[in-house]
Amino acid sequence: MALAWVREDDPVWDADKRRVIGGAPEGAFVLPFADGDPLPGEWWSARDAGADGTVLGYGRLDVTWGGDAEILLAVDPAGQEKGVGSFVLARLEDEAAARDLNYVHNRIREHADADRVHDWLVVRGFRGSTSEDLRKRVGAGGGRERPASASTPARPQPSRAASGGSGSSRAPGHEEQGGYVDVDEHQY
Repeated sequence: MALAWVREDDPVWDADKRRVIGGAPEGAFVLPFADGDPLPGEWWSARDAGADGTVLGYGRLDVTWGGDAEILLAVDPAGQEKGVGSFVLARLEDEAAARDLNYVHNRIREHADADRVHDWLVVRGFRGSTSEDLRKRVGAGGGRERPASASTPARPQPSRAASGGSGSSRAPGHEEQGGYVDVDEHQY
């Protein structure tokens, strides 16, 4: 199935979101919006690249403090088990990496499929228990090279040698811009 990744310039709650997100198990999302209400964060839809362009999934990136982003991912029940969720997650990771963010994270709310969602994210590199935020590193040192999105070009990273070879891609004083503290390796 060929999919298109479409950015929403002015995201609002609408019938497609109600259909896709509303198809999730009860309690999975708390989105108390009425039709036409503006939505927080940046939103994209995953659409069938065929002639009709049916929305099969949504992804939201909401940048938080410290160079991280909370993600929301929802797939139309009819599109599940067909790669739509993996497509949306990969695109959200690309978007976060292109913005020099460190991590994407997601809190799984209590619902009937919470364990299945947790396991799905863990298989895709997220870490954390079912009672806390699941996190995945996507920024500097986060793993595979990410292609630049046509709509969001990635900025080049300074070389480690140019920054003093400290192992960080950021100099002190740039903590809020991401890539400075690796929370997985931080010792208290």
